[in-house]
Amino acid sequence: MEQKVKAEFRADSFDLLNFIIRHFRKFLVAGVAAAVISAVISLMIKPLYESTVTLYPSSNITETRTLLGEAASNTELFGGDDATEKLMQVISSEQVRNYLREKYDLAAHYGIKPTERYPNTVIAEKMDRYIRSSKTSFGSVEIKVRDRDRELACIMANDIAARADTIFNNMQRSAAAVTVEEISRSYAEQEALVRQYLDSLTLLDGAAALKSYAILETETDYLNLIRGRHIEALALSRQTMPYTLVVDSAVVAEKKAFPRRSIIVIVSTVSALILMALILFVAEGVKLHRGDDRQ
Repeated sequence: MEQKVKAEFRADSFDLLNFIIRHFRKFLVAGVAAAVISAVISLMIKPLYESTVTLYPSSNITETRTLLGEAASNTELFGGDDATEKLMQVISSEQVRNYLREKYDLAAHYGIKPTERYPNTVIAEKMDRYIRSSKTSFGSVEIKVRDRDRELACIMANDIAARADTIFNNMQRSAAAVTVEEISRSYAEQEALVRQYLDSLTLLDGAAALKSYAILETETDYLNLIRGRHIEALALSRQTMPYTLVVDSAVVAEKKAFPRRSIIVIVSTVSALILMALILFVAEGVKLHRGDDRQ
C-alpha cells in the first residue's frame, strides 16, 4: 500500500516578511556596511571623462567625379551606407591609431612601462577600451573618447575626425599622382608623334602632304585631349575635398562618465543584501535539519 507523503512547511521559515523582520538588524548592518565600503572604493577610482564627435561621410567618398572634382547636379551631400562603412574602417585603421599613439605619446599617458613584455598589445587594448566608434540609427558615425584628462579626451575626439578626412585626401592625392604620371608619359609620347608629323610635312608634296596633314589634325586633337586630362589630374592631385561632415564637434565634458558612484553603491548594497539573505536561509536550513535529526 502506497504511503502518501505530505510536505510540511514551516511558516516562520518561509514567510519572507517574518524572515526580514527577524533578521532586520543583520540586513541593516550589511546594507550600511556595503554602501559605505562601495562609496569609499568608488571615490578611490580615478574618474574618466567622455567626449563625443558626431559626423557624416560626404558623398565624395563614393561619388565618381571628374578629375577637376566636378560632380553631377543630383549629387547628394551625405554618403550612403557604403560611405559610412568606409568611414568606420578608416577611423578604426592602424593609420589613425599610430597617429594618436605618436602624437599624444599614449604609452606614457596610459602609464605603460618600457619594460612591459607586450607594450604594443597593452596600448591597443587600452585604446580599444577608451576610444570607440559606432554607427548610429541615423546613418551617422559617433566617435567617443574617454580619458582621465577631460580636455585631452575632447582634443583626441576632434583630432580623430580631422585625421579621417586627411587620410581620405591623402588617398585621393596618391591615386591622382599615379594618374598624373601615366598621363604625362602618354602626353610626351603623343607630343613626339605630332612633332614627327609636323616635320614630315616639309618633306612631302601633293597628295602625301594632304594625307599627312589629315593624320596630323587627328593626332593633334588627341594630344589636346590628353593635355586636358593631364591638367585635370594635376589639379586633383593638389586639391583638398571634404570627406567628412561634422555635425557636432566634441566639447570638454563637465561630468565624469565613469564611475557612476550611485550605481556602484546601489548594486553593491543590493548584492550584499541578497548574499546575506542566502547565507541566513542556508544557516536556518542547517539549523532546522539538525533539529529534525535530534528528534
